[in-house]
Amino acid sequence: MPSPLRAALLASWATAFLQGSAPLEQAVRAIEADDEPHLVVEAPMGAPDELGDILTSLRIEGLSGLRLALPVSGDPLGLTGPPEVNRAVLAVGEAAIGVAAPARPVRTTVPALVPDVRAFGSPSDQGHCVTWRLSQASTVPPDVPGLAQADRDLTTAMRETTQALSSVTIASWSSDAGDVAQRLRGSTQPLLLPQVAGPRAESLAQRAVRVSLIVDAARADDAGTLTAHSAALRAASLAPLDRAARRALVAAVGACHELAMR
Repeated sequence: MPSPLRAALLASWATAFLQGSAPLEQAVRAIEADDEPHLVVEAPMGAPDELGDILTSLRIEGLSGLRLALPVSGDPLGLTGPPEVNRAVLAVGEAAIGVAAPARPVRTTVPALVPDVRAFGSPSDQGHCVTWRLSQASTVPPDVPGLAQADRDLTTAMRETTQALSSVTIASWSSDAGDVAQRLRGSTQPLLLPQVAGPRAESLAQRAVRVSLIVDAARADDAGTLTAHSAALRAASLAPLDRAARRALVAAVGACHELAMR
């Protein structure tokens, strides 16, 4: 499963469970997908808990949902502190962070779950063990886009990036990276979000994931096939597209909570 789908699945399906629109068993199956059963640990040497037990505890605590954070260096998308939590999330690039229910007593912190993914097996038959590291994040509202704005921004970024890359053609990519990108352009991703998100959020999430995979394929290209100047141009052109795709996925996952609260 390509990153950042794990945190997106956790944030969206946990929200559906916490809001009562998805049963626990369905939410856990959707979050774990093809992974081994997920575990959650709070302290570095603490005993692990099963994901379903933690989701049940979050409901008892009164959380109304989880939101998605997808930060990179220079773009702390979804981060609100404290610094040690920000550093942990930045190191991985994704996290699911709690949203407190407005009717509950005021909270100063909410749970933050950061994935630790370990692969096992051969490349042709690879499995993954996922442990979510649980810490406490600030309740300060994050600076994240709404669904409509994120949709417009992604469309604009796709158009502008295509124009900017016209001088650095796919023909200059290695054959593997070019083939991957060509396949992904016409591909569709499996269902990502629960039904409560709505079709617009689901469509945007699929488009954002597909664009992220294309960007990853371009970045994985053999740098030796491009001049240093062309490689720098391509990297600069891809950065806004990567940012727009991350913001679109955050907005799409956020729609699960917004719609469920109506």
